[in-house]
Amino acid sequence: MRAEIRLVDKMDNDSGWELLHKNVFGDDDDDEEEISRLKEIGVQIVEKCDGLPLAIKVIAGVLRSKDRNTIEWNKVLRSGAWSMSQLHEELPGALFLSYENLPSDLKQCFLYCALYPEDSLMLCEDLIRYWVAEGFISAQKDTLMEDVAEDYYKELIGRNLLQPYDYSDRYGCKMHDLLRSLCFSLTHDESIFLGAEQSLNINLLTKIRRLSMVNMGERVEVPIGIKQQKCLRTLMIERSPKTKMIENELLERLQFLRTITINDTEIERLPDSIGDLLHLRYLDLDRTNIRYLPESIGCLINLQILMLSGCRFLHTLPKAITKLCNLRCLRVGRETRLSHVPKGISKLKDLNHLEGFVVGHDDGRGTQDDEGCDLEELQSLPQLRFLEVRSLERAQPVGAPALANIHSLRTLKLTSSPPPEDADETIATQRIDEIYNELSPQSTDLQTLEIHYCWGTRFPSWMMSLFLDVSFPNLTSIQLYHCKSCLQLPPLGLLPQLKFLRIRAAAAIKTIGPEFLGPRASAAAGTAFPKLEELEFYKMDNWEEWSFGMVEGVGEERRGALKLLPRLKKLLLGGCPKLRALPEGLWHVTSLQELGIYDANNLIEIDNLPSLKTLRIYNCPRLEHVENLDRLQYLDTATSGTDADGETEHLPQWLLELLQNAPAALQNLKRFTLTCSVPLLKTFLKDGPNWPIIQRIPHVSIYSGKLDTFGRSQSYIEYTKDPPAFKTNVVESEESVDG
Repeated sequence: MRAEIRLVDKMDNDSGWELLHKNVFGDDDDDEEEISRLKEIGVQIVEKCDGLPLAIKVIAGVLRSKDRNTIEWNKVLRSGAWSMSQLHEELPGALFLSYENLPSDLKQCFLYCALYPEDSLMLCEDLIRYWVAEGFISAQKDTLMEDVAEDYYKELIGRNLLQPYDYSDRYGCKMHDLLRSLCFSLTHDESIFLGAEQSLNINLLTKIRRLSMVNMGERVEVPIGIKQQKCLRTLMIERSPKTKMIENELLERLQFLRTITINDTEIERLPDSIGDLLHLRYLDLDRTNIRYLPESIGCLINLQILMLSGCRFLHTLPKAITKLCNLRCLRVGRETRLSHVPKGISKLKDLNHLEGFVVGHDDGRGTQDDEGCDLEELQSLPQLRFLEVRSLERAQPVGAPALANIHSLRTLKLTSSPPPEDADETIATQRIDEIYNELSPQSTDLQTLEIHYCWGTRFPSWMMSLFLDVSFPNLTSIQLYHCKSCLQLPPLGLLPQLKFLRIRAAAAIKTIGPEFLGPRASAAAGTAFPKLEELEFYKMDNWEEWSFGMVEGVGEERRGALKLLPRLKKLLLGGCPKLRALPEGLWHVTSLQELGIYDANNLIEIDNLPSLKTLRIYNCPRLEHVENLDRLQYLDTATSGTDADGETEHLPQWLLELLQNAPAALQNLKRFTLTCSVPLLKTFLKDGPNWPIIQRIPHVSIYSGKLDTFGRSQSYIEYTKDPPAFKTNVVESEESVDG
């Protein structure tokens, strides 16, 4: 099975060289003499790519791995791999050359990606675990195999053999259909992909190692030829919602399986014979209807990875899971609501990913029972890189840091639930504060921290420390949810690598001031939030004042000494009904490009943000002035107010003034989007009073707030200035639908 070939527009030599140059050198074009010397060879390489952008990009990945000299570039130009396209006449030779240039370990990892359905998103973490389970990754001293696999993943992204998904290559990627075809042509009959209603004739002399199937029927039907071979190593069944069972006979025949993936099916149980697959290393049951795992799973002594996310009917794990001595990853996503985790999980010394560690037991049996773990179990798992803990309120304070022995922890997620209504609130609060304080992560490698439902009166002492930059020098992402009773935020401005910060539902916070920046704000020196790029506040019900500590009369000398948010690109404020103003000094943040403000009932002014390109404003009824946004390119707003006679026909005054002054105030505006009432929408029709306002804007989209049964706006206007186009489904008098 190979992917369909799609034709694309070809590039001329000049454009092709620009693409090659950009992908090889990036912004590093200081050595003009070197680039000039290589250009002639580069243009010849572009010609060999036949103007195909994908071919040029993958060859750029090859060149980027070579020394920048004419000898190495000429080797690429004259490589015999260019002629390998004869194996598949529709594939450019550049793709074969890029594959041939890969180290042997990376070749296996690359070919494995073709088992995914066409154009499907491949999560980075899943690929890494597959490669480890398949034995593609060699163990290295003092380095986890998962870390080596992640380096391989980055290398394939860097060579343009995998395409990053959206902006985050660490999250996931996709594979171009031409590269997928290359994989199938190279693996011949060793790897097979079957879509819906596809049949397969197997040559019994062929050794099929990997089989991927989508859209299967009620039962998993593996082609009889594969059953007879008994050499299948990988079985993937995805996007098969009708599939309800796996036969015992199937697993009895395929005894040498290393990897089983069964996703998005209605399978409710696994046969007991699963325990006979002694070679099995990877078992993925994400988003199935599985209700329990058989005790025989404890026989899988080679199992490394067990995935159980989105299993909404699974509430317990078998005690035998503590026998999986080689388990490296246990992932139980939030949608899988376990009552407890069997006591003895601390025996699994190789665990480096533990997601869904439930403290205690939800029936109140407590952690002294044989069922249910306490935090003490974590002290025996020093290899952990990823840890998610749930139901922290059930933990027993032990008087010692629970995470003291985990020195390489990178991701920590903590969740607790509020005490029952009949509990003594004072005692419960003291206890949860003590538990959070005892966690005290000791890893300087920590990169991601999430806390959900911290209902104590303050954040943990290890977060409030004035030495956060020493304790957590590599922390890049923090998310704090439903910390409703905490009165003061930690001094997060100290963190030197923090890039993303989201704070949601901190209902007790009334003011955010210099304490949020850290003590350097008081000393007026250094930089607060030196690397922060995205800052989000949501559902801050009582937040009234936001200050950087700058007040009238403070001189420019003070302002210049403390650098605030020098890299902030995106600021979102949602559900902050009492916030009166944006902080003075935000205009100093010259990197801010996107601002979104939602449900800020008391906000009056948005002013003087010189670098802002995107502004989104929803439900800010007291807003009066939006001014001095000289570089604004995208304006998106909603107005759904009413007047005495019903739905209003008038724009908010701030928006009317802004749009009326568009040629002067919004010289760079490219797109305006408005959601409003139907009467107001009609004022933008060609004979309406607001038509002259939008006539000068390049792209305009106006939608009514009323939705149809499919969740779409019932009425709309779409306008483009150049080339002129006006479309609407609103008829006013004799206004035509297409103007």
